[in-house]
Amino acid sequence: MLQPQFKLNAKKEIYVPGDKSISHRSVLFCALSQGKSEIHGFLEGEDPLHTLHCFESMGLSVSSLGKGSYTVISPGKENLKSPQGVLDFGNAGTGIRLSAGLLAGLPQIQATLTGDASLCKRPMARIMNPLKEMGADIVSVEGNDRAPLRIQGKQLKDYSYHSPIASAQIKSALVLAALSSGISIDYKESEVSRDHTENMIRFLGGNIIHHSPIHFTVKPPYLFEGAKYVIPGDISSAAFFIVFGLCGGGSEPLLIKNIGLNPSRIGIITVLQNMGGKIEIVAKRVECGEEIGDLLIFPSKLKRIVITEDLIPSIIDEIPILTVAGLFSEGGFQISHAEELRAKESDRIHSMVSNLEKLGIQVKEVKDGYEFDEVSSIQKTKIETFMDHRIAMSFAILSKLSGVELTFDDTSWVDTSFPGFFDILKSM
Repeated sequence: MLQPQFKLNAKKEIYVPGDKSISHRSVLFCALSQGKSEIHGFLEGEDPLHTLHCFESMGLSVSSLGKGSYTVISPGKENLKSPQGVLDFGNAGTGIRLSAGLLAGLPQIQATLTGDASLCKRPMARIMNPLKEMGADIVSVEGNDRAPLRIQGKQLKDYSYHSPIASAQIKSALVLAALSSGISIDYKESEVSRDHTENMIRFLGGNIIHHSPIHFTVKPPYLFEGAKYVIPGDISSAAFFIVFGLCGGGSEPLLIKNIGLNPSRIGIITVLQNMGGKIEIVAKRVECGEEIGDLLIFPSKLKRIVITEDLIPSIIDEIPILTVAGLFSEGGFQISHAEELRAKESDRIHSMVSNLEKLGIQVKEVKDGYEFDEVSSIQKTKIETFMDHRIAMSFAILSKLSGVELTFDDTSWVDTSFPGFFDILKSM
């Protein structure tokens, strides 16, 4: 297995930016709530900022209170207005899918939603089809089930849906459509996906009934008022430095402060601990319905394990950086049951396999994953990021840990989710 060339010999403390998923949702719930809200810890990356600016163009009044903090005043969902131009969500799949659901349930809204070249390649039928069953008027402008999407808001009808995919984006799009249109929704999924939307509904006093971990009902009335949102650090961003701390050498732990520990998101900790990683959670607390804590990461000897199918939804965004951990693991690495990776910012199965092969690693690719045996060395190469922030960050971590110089075609995508990533990496 690869031997780390980096050693941490003095205790280091870092913070990562606010949770991207919760940052998007804070904007949407501000829009649904009448009156004044505050957001603190907002991720000022390109993705959430696109969502914020889109809703500003529909009537939200936004004022900065300082870095990552905003006052947001909403006229109430009934008084949101159609935007003058196209709504541009940049690279934000969460932003466009969740917003499409919310806007589909507002009869006064007409809007076209689009994004960058990468976003316009991602599948949208997964939200469009169930929204249409609810009564929504949503079409793909190009007729290819991709963005741009044209929406004429409608009064939707009560809906029951059993999703074939464990996807928080599908779930949240349909739930937000129900909230905006004042109807009930009964939702069931195959595996538990991240539940930030449900947590926000409870935080705001909404009526959500759980029949099982994968089955719930949300019913009106939805009389949401302005609230104060405190957003924790993003565990998907922390994952890069969790792996960095585990796979690096040295004698001291790395402390990552103020991280969201939502049970639907901590699969990355479970998997790395099962691989032999020593991770301690300290200073646990609850903010706005979300569990938060600090992470102590100790240099550890990792080994290959079987990652079970039930964990995949909770680690889907972390698989690229988990793969890097696999390069430093006894026995190598394997991931399966992860075909959803092909519908992310890039086809992440292809993106990871092609770059691993450039490093000189023999990789077996299958439809739903890939695997490689224990790796003893890698070679210098130029990484193709495929316009994907997590691909760029994962291989940047690898370069730092291994001491092998890797160059990149473009790393600007990192700012979509983790502004300051390279500054933290350089500070190590």
